[in-house]
Amino acid sequence: AAAWLKALAREALREAATRHAAALGARFSSLRVGDARTRWGSCSSRGALSFSWRLAMAPSRVLDYVAAHEAAHLLEANHGPRFWRLVARLRPDYAEARAWLRRHGPELHSYGG
Repeated sequence: AAAWLKALAREALREAATRHAAALGARFSSLRVGDARTRWGSCSSRGALSFSWRLAMAPSRVLDYVAAHEAAHLLEANHGPRFWRLVARLRPDYAEARAWLRRHGPELHSYGG
């Protein structure tokens, strides 16, 4: 089941990250779906996006928000006001998705790989 969820996450995250990066006029260098247990996603200084496969178990709007969040990091490496304006441009409802992750994220992180 974990392999299926990882494949599902990879497909959905690639689509969402590609769409959000394009909306910002940005590109990522690679996309990885792995077993991170402390974060949902990351963006390296070289534009490599990484995500937790556990996002496959989150509502699609939450997975999409995390993809938008990391795509915004392609242009803005911090969490300052400009970064959050980029996220809001991609996902005007981002606060609801962030709240969902705060509420339910620990449950998702508890699943093995």
